[in-house]
Amino acid sequence: MKTIQKIIVFYLLLTPIIGMAETKEIPFTLDDRDRIIRTEQKVESLRTELNSKIDTKFDALHSEMNARFDQLFSFLWAIIGIFTTMMVSIFGFAFWDRKLSLAPMKKDYLKTLTALRDYSEYQPKLKEILKSAGLL
Repeated sequence: MKTIQKIIVFYLLLTPIIGMAETKEIPFTLDDRDRIIRTEQKVESLRTELNSKIDTKFDALHSEMNARFDQLFSFLWAIIGIFTTMMVSIFGFAFWDRKLSLAPMKKDYLKTLTALRDYSEYQPKLKEILKSAGLL
């Protein structure tokens, strides 16, 4: 209990000192106002300088990125062109090869059909079969 009384007495003695500290006015002079204005002007000039430097860096970076994208698109168009050329040549070769490999078979087919037509002159049953198949 005595310690609580001592603490209360101590705070009561300090109360006027704390009250005086809070009521003390800090003088604000014209020099202080001028100093604040100069500081604001310096901050504003630094801000504009920094913005101009950032803009130039951003523009340089932007043009560099555009150049890289142009290179990338040129590369992609080259790859697309190469792929298209390869596919056209492969399909062309496949059709040409098919036509070339089917030509002897067609020749053999025509020879066989001619032989059957000639033989059907002597065989009436074969002639009717060829007529029904639409080969005569």
